[in-house]
Amino acid sequence: MTLLVTGGTGFVMSVLAREWLERDAKARVVILDRAGLDAMAERYFAPVRDRLTVITADICEPAQWEATLDDHDIRYVVHGATVTPISRGSAAEAKRQPEAEDPARIVDINFMGTVHILEWLRKRPGFQRLVFVSSGSVYRHHGPDWTGEPLPEDGYVAPLTLYGISKFAAEMVVNRYADLFGLSAASVRLASVYGPMDRVTGSRNFRHVPNRVAH
Repeated sequence: MTLLVTGGTGFVMSVLAREWLERDAKARVVILDRAGLDAMAERYFAPVRDRLTVITADICEPAQWEATLDDHDIRYVVHGATVTPISRGSAAEAKRQPEAEDPARIVDINFMGTVHILEWLRKRPGFQRLVFVSSGSVYRHHGPDWTGEPLPEDGYVAPLTLYGISKFAAEMVVNRYADLFGLSAASVRLASVYGPMDRVTGSRNFRHVPNRVAH
């Protein structure tokens, strides 16, 4: 079973890729990421490195990766390539607007990157399942209207940031491609995630508080 993980050298996707490989000794993973494996990722993947292929390419440049991916028997895809421009930490950092530094890049990678993967997938009959990694940022910041009320997954969707907007728009495109071309696809909305491999990268500009405290 070969799984394609886009954005697989980053935080959450690297953990997912290693978990996939550790659960099945015959499984293989192909990572598609603009960044290669840094020293931390090389150490992390060392126990399963012989079943891991890393393709260094830009998700928004299909000519860089389509032919290479076709050489692998990819049946499953977790699309997690994203830009996460969020200010966290000190009061000074909270005043920054990282989105203003390169807004077009956020939309291009988070939205059009998803379109490029869908375009590639719809032409591959052997493909079985796509999971698109979205975000809890698609919800309204203040949450439910009454204290103690649960936040429904199908309500309160009103993203305010380019990150959240691009993620929600990509969800809708995934749904539409699934309907048009008979794809098996689903989106998942992650909340605040922390754990191993949480680090600042070229696409992620912060570490969560538990990570900073632990270090």
